Parts: sequence; structure tokens; C-alpha cells
Amino acid sequence: MTQGLEQSDPMDRLALVKEHWPEVYRLCYRLSGNAHDAEEITQESFLRALEKWHRFEPGTNLRAWLFRIATNAFLTIKRRARTTPMGDAMYEVAGNQGQVEAGITQGELSNQLQAAILRLSDTQRTVFVLRATEDVPFSEISAILGITETTVRWHMSQARQQLVKLLEGKL
Repeated sequence: MTQGLEQSDPMDRLALVKEHWPEVYRLCYRLSGNAHDAEEITQESFLRALEKWHRFEPGTNLRAWLFRIATNAFLTIKRRARTTPMGDAMYEVAGNQGQVEAGITQGELSNQLQAAILRLSDTQRTVFVLRATEDVPFSEISAILGITETTVRWHMSQARQQLVKLLEGKL
């Protein structure tokens, strides 16, 4: 994968997408809160990555580079969507009628947490998801978002405080 993808075998491109699709999709799902948007953002992310492959520096962290592209795609789509009100569709719940009560309770807690995460500001949500669910180091989040590591840590702190408030009495 060190050569430019624009000059490489189409199978190399397919291998790149297949290898990294699950983790990029997972990030996009956690940022957007629903499968449809996550799919759209993930597709857009890989299109951008393939178009800009010549900018990737071999020897650097490919995962972080893809996360940066996906995060920027998410933030761009969110900026465009600000004029469109978001309904309850953001809080869609995937359920199974045959779940046992414990599973339903766990699902309800998970849904409450996801709904609370979706109420964070875009930057707080991005920092929280990258750090808490993808275990991306603060230094990489700083590079992904183009802000200082101190600012990233502040956003993480603010996100945690906001989540505590939003989930108070629910968990």
C-alpha cells in the first residue's frame, strides 16, 4: 500500500476498504447515531481517502489518517444539516422482540447513553467517541481535529460532565 493508490491495482484499493471499513463505520455510527448516516459518511470517507491517497505519508498511522477523514466528513455533513431539524429518527432503536428482560434493560441503558452522546456538541461528541470507544490517544485526536491536546482534554472533560448531567438518575 505504499505506492499511490491511483497507480495501484484496483484490488489494493478494495483491500484497503475491506480492511478498514468496520472500524471507520463503527466510528461514523457512534458519531452520527444511526446506521443510514454512518453508511453515508463511511462511503464519503473512503471516497475522500482514495482521492487523496497521494497525501498519505507512508510510515504514519493509516488508522488515524482515515479517522481524520471520517471525522471531517461527519463534521461537514453536520454543518450542512444544521438547517434541517433532526427528528426522533436520530434515536432509532434496533430491537429484538425475543429479548429477555435483562437484555431489554441493557438495551435501554445503551439507548439512553447513545441519546445522551448525541446531545453533546459535535466537537465534544467527536472527542468522546474517539477516546472512549475507539481508544485513540489524545495526541492523535488533536491531530485529527486540528486543535491542541490541551483543548482536546478540555472537550473530553466537558463531555464527561455533560453526560453525567444528562444521565443523572437514569443509570
